[in-house]
Amino acid sequence: MAEDALLEVLPEVFRVAVQTSPPLRAVASVATQLHAPVVARLDHVDEVVDPLRTPEQMVGYLASWVDLDWLTLPAPRGARSSLAGGSAPLRDLVTAAADLSARRGTPGGMREFLRVATGVDGFVVDDVPGAFHLVVTAPAAAGDQIDAVRRIVHTLKPAHVTAQVVVASAPPAAGAVASSPNAPDGAP
Repeated sequence: MAEDALLEVLPEVFRVAVQTSPPLRAVASVATQLHAPVVARLDHVDEVVDPLRTPEQMVGYLASWVDLDWLTLPAPRGARSSLAGGSAPLRDLVTAAADLSARRGTPGGMREFLRVATGVDGFVVDDVPGAFHLVVTAPAAAGDQIDAVRRIVHTLKPAHVTAQVVVASAPPAAGAVASSPNAPDGAP
């Protein structure tokens, strides 16, 4: 804030007196310098509340604004609580929070949440008819994030439903020869 801008918001008696009073002019100058960091921060406040541009230490705080702070808190029974990939998945979840919240409790909402949180496509959510039970099949590529997947499924599933998380088996590598269970090792 420039000194002139500061004087504009002060009563007229100060604006007149500053013309003839060097001490008052010095106080106005110091007040302007004291406000400079606050004004600079306020000029860029949009960067603080934008999950994609906010400083690293603010991501968890923004997550708490949209009820995703459970992803940043320690997990019960010592399970791993952080998402793989640092803060990038949490930033993406905060960005998509409104849509994900509207779809919470649905298989599509859970699939999308898991996709954004893990960065892996291919989750399958099956509702066992009449059993109030979900079977969530995680793709093999998400196998190293299974603790986070279980935590997400447990939190997002409806309260009256039980859930089971299984990891799909990895497809055989290209060019690999599958052996018969009765054949000796290496035999087709």
